[in-house]
Amino acid sequence: MRHLRLASACFALAAIAPGAAFAESAIQARLLGPDGRPAAGVVVRAENTGTGATREARSDASGRVRFGGLDTAGAWLLRTPETGATAAFESDPIRLRTDFQSNVTLRLSAAGTGEIVVTGRRTIAGLNTANAEVSATLDAEAISKVPVEARSLERLLFRLPGVTQSTGFFPEAPAVAINGANALFTSYLIDGLDNTENFLGGQRFPIPVGAVQDVTVLSGSYSAAFGRTANGVVNVTTPAGGNDLHGEIYAVTRLRDFITAKPDSNLTSLFGAPVSETFTRDQGGVSLSGPIVRDRTFFFLNVEYIRDATDNVLSAPALGVRARLQGLNTQTLVTARVDQVWTPRLRTALRVNYGDVQLERQGGGLTGGVTFPSAGSIQDRQSLNVALTATYRGDGFDYAGALQFSRFDWDYGQPRAGAGPQVSLFAAGDLSAPIAVIGHPGFVFDDRERTWQTRHVLTIDRGAHRVRAGFDHLHADFQLFGGGNPNGNFNVALTPADLAGLQGRGLALSARDLPATAQILSASFETQPSAFGAPQELTSAFIEDQWQATADLSLTLGLRWDYDSLTEIVGRGDRNNFAPRLGFNYTPSETLAIRGGLGLFVEKIPYAIISDAIQQNSRAPGFLAQLQTLKDRGLLPANTDIAAITTDRGNITVDAASLCASLTACPDPRSLIAQRNSLTQSERRIFNPNGLDNPEAIQASLGVQWQPADRWLLGADLLYSDGRNLVRLRDLNAPAPFVFNEAEFARLGAAGVAALTPQQREALGLVRSRAAADATRPALAPGGVVPAGGARSIVVSETRGRSKYEALTLSARRLRGEGRWDGVVYYTLSRLRNDSDDINFRANDANDFAADYGPSLNDRTHVISALVNAYPTPRLTISLAALVQSGQPVTFVPDPAVFGTTDLNGDGLSFADQFTGNPDRFPGVRRNSGRLDGATTIDLGASYRIPAPRGTVEVRGDIFNLFDAQTQSGYPVNFTVSNQRQIFGRPFAQNSAGPPRTFQVTARYSF
Repeated sequence: MRHLRLASACFALAAIAPGAAFAESAIQARLLGPDGRPAAGVVVRAENTGTGATREARSDASGRVRFGGLDTAGAWLLRTPETGATAAFESDPIRLRTDFQSNVTLRLSAAGTGEIVVTGRRTIAGLNTANAEVSATLDAEAISKVPVEARSLERLLFRLPGVTQSTGFFPEAPAVAINGANALFTSYLIDGLDNTENFLGGQRFPIPVGAVQDVTVLSGSYSAAFGRTANGVVNVTTPAGGNDLHGEIYAVTRLRDFITAKPDSNLTSLFGAPVSETFTRDQGGVSLSGPIVRDRTFFFLNVEYIRDATDNVLSAPALGVRARLQGLNTQTLVTARVDQVWTPRLRTALRVNYGDVQLERQGGGLTGGVTFPSAGSIQDRQSLNVALTATYRGDGFDYAGALQFSRFDWDYGQPRAGAGPQVSLFAAGDLSAPIAVIGHPGFVFDDRERTWQTRHVLTIDRGAHRVRAGFDHLHADFQLFGGGNPNGNFNVALTPADLAGLQGRGLALSARDLPATAQILSASFETQPSAFGAPQELTSAFIEDQWQATADLSLTLGLRWDYDSLTEIVGRGDRNNFAPRLGFNYTPSETLAIRGGLGLFVEKIPYAIISDAIQQNSRAPGFLAQLQTLKDRGLLPANTDIAAITTDRGNITVDAASLCASLTACPDPRSLIAQRNSLTQSERRIFNPNGLDNPEAIQASLGVQWQPADRWLLGADLLYSDGRNLVRLRDLNAPAPFVFNEAEFARLGAAGVAALTPQQREALGLVRSRAAADATRPALAPGGVVPAGGARSIVVSETRGRSKYEALTLSARRLRGEGRWDGVVYYTLSRLRNDSDDINFRANDANDFAADYGPSLNDRTHVISALVNAYPTPRLTISLAALVQSGQPVTFVPDPAVFGTTDLNGDGLSFADQFTGNPDRFPGVRRNSGRLDGATTIDLGASYRIPAPRGTVEVRGDIFNLFDAQTQSGYPVNFTVSNQRQIFGRPFAQNSAGPPRTFQVTARYSF
């Protein structure tokens, strides 16, 4: 309640006080006279072509003039009048991005020549003469030409340097990896404000391209104003209205008949869900912007809707059922913005983003499955951002700030048929696999996040210094309704008579139809079906001086401090996160810029690791006794407060089959406290008694940009990042290291080992049994017995991982000018090594993370991205987008046909294995030591514009994967079904493939 009152007060202050919001942008112009020397005392006028705003200033002794506190709406023109020495000047339109100073050079012509020099164009990778930032930008004009599936921003970002498509660890995992890092840690901003889903990562509101004025990916040496990630930032600037009415209406369809159907292709929806060859997508939307009150009040509105449809097959022959089930995925996205100019000094904006994404799991499977519609579910993702922003321009200073309320509701498994038991049906005499699953999805995962953010930035110009200071606070409340099914998950065996009685029920079959006498094999109940959570406070402050040391040299000196309250769940908290950042930009000529940076970048803690520690924790007496044993043996610190690292708020599932008289006559799960405290688990988690440190990285960069001709821009950037304190898992109750008998394996060979009995393999040191491994665990009873209420593995999240990233990026950009084509090519040569790929990453054997240091799961060696547009006629545009990349790493696992198992060291499975697959590696083969083949995909688009009343009609066709290349690497996929896990010694097995060729048609009317 205290935070709500504080946020309300801040919101009220923002509404009435100048400078209670955040969207500060600026232009700095460098004026050169006809002789190439700085032109001092020249009057420069800045005019906004969209809103009518004007500013005027005079260049200083170094020929520089700066306009701060500018609106990102519309485009700005810079003009100078004719003087006795110079001719009149007008620049190209300059569009601004959120929280960035655009630097342009204006070369004035001699008076009387009749020449007007036009310069200052900002493009995808415009000449950066401002700072050391390594970044790339796509504006709305460039975006409109790129072939992009379903107008998805995420699919668009893969075209930019430093960005690759990520292998994730759950089907809907975010896919945008910057500098090869885990995509969970990418930071997303809209107009400089948080748009990150703070539970697991990714976009909170999945912004479509229709609500994007420009998008910038910051990959290195960026301003101290940006933080909370040690990797990269995606910053979107939204459009705003102006004095002219503009709009568009569009429709997009994905033609099914042009798809090349391949049984092993990885055809997925926008959200990572597998779909069949019957998959179709239709979408439509409208955008509108213009004045409410001319020169004063402007609006922007974008509404988009997407509908995906795909069929699954339900096949339950024992019940006489085979049917085709249609599933729908829908997406409704709304962005609205109102800008108000109160005075020439003060303006405000109110922005709203609302998203409703529903993904249906209708039952069945792509080629057949036994899940009935009653056990299906809907994944519902609802998002909301409400942001009030304003900027005040004073004399010699700008003051900007923001207040934003955000909401994210993620119900991962909303039951289609409502609450009730899940029942897996087995045919009596064959318990190997169920013949049907009915009633309920079988689990609960309903995450709710409420976030308040306020940010304030003061910018002061004092001669050669531009000093910025800022404060940012984000408060997020999390509540998770999670765990098993409180109504029970049953395994039931049916006799032939029972099966005969269920014939003819068809798709309507439900748990109510089952005979009361059915044999119950197991009955698992969630005994604590309640919500749990904790708040997260993120506080940061920064100060930065951009110092124009000489006419050609700009120095950036910054210091940022971050605090994350999750680091003090147990412990004192990580309060020493002072992160200095240094940068320089040297421009010896108007066509050459050399820049470099060195700094420390601090990352926030993903809330999911705290949620997992609550959900899988326990205060059962047997578990507490295990923790005391670990403490006594020095595996927990001597000063550990066991009460502080445990909780009883989490989920615990109990098998109460022996207490159920029938499916409808079972005890209240909440009454099973005794059973809960005596239940043994494969894994439990605790809070880290040492607390957590925020992950961080030391980054260094060096780059050069050169404009050899008017239409060409060339660039090269070196980037180095040394990551520390990465999140990973440690098993405090791990078994002793397993020493594989390599000599014996070499003597016998694979065929000889396969011929041995399990006991012989164990005796020869080729395999260790679960029992033998458990006997070495420090906190198990004699003989490796798990005590009542205890766990085999006792896991803690720690922040001790490390990584090293090295990259060279080359770029070449050609502007169109008056020509017939333009384009850009990026080439990145990189290497990423780490000993933690994910928050659920654990060492292969006995916490030996040093043995796991190797290529990252998302490491690439070469990546080439090319975008080329041709303009054969004024109405026709042909666009080609190519992505060429090296194969991703492969880890090799043991062959179960040789060893009888893939778990050679006997440490068993864990909670994390459900998501990361954490397999044992083949002995003697390092992690991720193999490589998949490279991948090349080419997309082609063509658009034709036809004059229409008051506007233009555009018809566009896009072919994705033009040559139908079947790729095995480089596309978003869940690791557990990717090709990045192969059996050592066997031929390559393809588990998935990149999407096949598809065709998309768009019709758009704009005015």
